[in-house]
Formats: sequence, C-alpha cells, structure tokens
Amino acid sequence: MAKSWRLNERMYGALTGKSKQMIANEYGEAQLKKWRRGFKIKPPKVSSYSLSYPGNNYKRTKYVKDLRISLSETINRSIEAKEFQVHRKFPKAESLWDCMQRSIPFYTQRIVPEAVNKGKRVLITSHENAIRGILMHLCEIPEEAINQLSLPNGLPLVYNVKRKCITLLDDGSGKDPMETHDFGPAAQYLFRPCELDDDFFEEMANQEASASKEAVAT
Repeated sequence: MAKSWRLNERMYGALTGKSKQMIANEYGEAQLKKWRRGFKIKPPKVSSYSLSYPGNNYKRTKYVKDLRISLSETINRSIEAKEFQVHRKFPKAESLWDCMQRSIPFYTQRIVPEAVNKGKRVLITSHENAIRGILMHLCEIPEEAINQLSLPNGLPLVYNVKRKCITLLDDGSGKDPMETHDFGPAAQYLFRPCELDDDFFEEMANQEASASKEAVAT
C-alpha cells in the first residue's frame, strides 16, 4: 500500500467548507460557475494561518517530504515559535490543472513503474478531482470537456491498460450501470470502445479452440 498527499482532493482555498449556495450568495452565480468549470481558474487563496491551510495539519506536515520548502513560511513560523521550524510550500488554492500537476506525476512515476509495468492489479482510492485528472490523462479527455464529467461516489471504474478502455463492474442487480449512474455529457470520452490488442485475439482463438473440442467430444 502506498499513501500520498498527491492524491488528495483539490484545494479549494478560501472556499473550503462553504456550500455552493453560500459561495453563490457571496460571489455570485457567474463567478461560482467559473471556479467550478474553469480548468485553470483558481479560487481565492486561503491564509497560511487558516485552519483550512494544509500546512497547519500536523498529519500532513509530518509525512510530506516531497514539497519545496517555503522560505517565507519557514522564517515567519520560526520567529513566531522562537525556534527553527521548516515549513513546506503547500497549496493555498488549486485549479483542476494544479491538482493534476501532482496527481499525474504520482501515477506515471510511482504507480506505473512500481505496479502497472509489473503486471499487478492496482486499486486507486482518491477524491473526485484527483481521479478526474488521472482519467483525463488516461482517456485523453479534452480540456473543454473534462469539467462536464461527473463521477458517482464510490463507483469502481475498471481501466484496462492494454486495451485503453474503462468498464464498470457488474453489481448483480441486473440494471445497466450506464442508465443507473449519471456521468455527465463527457461520458462519451470516458467510455470509448476498447482497442483490440493481441491478447484479445488470442483469447478469442482459445475460446474457438475450446468450443471445437467440446463439439467433437459430443
């Protein structure tokens, strides 16, 4: 098992903890849509002394070692504490693009070489925006469509690395999951037809051979 802050949810800055209605009342519906739909538009930054700032969370600061050190935060916090304290440059607000700058490298530099390339099955549990970014990378979803993709909570998505496609698990209910769940207008990019690779044709050949043997036996 590998844990990383790089799979954390997008940092919503000063909007953290506020409902959509509260944000709309404070900033207006138009601005709310820009923050939600804009691929590279960040919300207002949170103060480094806010409880919502990740750098004030001991569970994160204790284990995160792969972030640049913040000189200004280190100086200010050390003066305040009257002892030297190293503080790292945690994000104070993120767009979806910013979130992808940490989640995609974790996938390509850790998950792929350590598991995928070794033929291992991988389970990634994360938050919606981190998963959305990885899916954008894997499924080549265009920038203008990514924020039209909805991901139902707790629904496993199975990605076939060789055939470059996503399928859904059969939950045994007999219902079509595509009719049960709403993936939004961008679902067409997520559920493209699987590519036909050598393994597919080999499997088909094996099935035909087995069927022929059964026919001869009967």
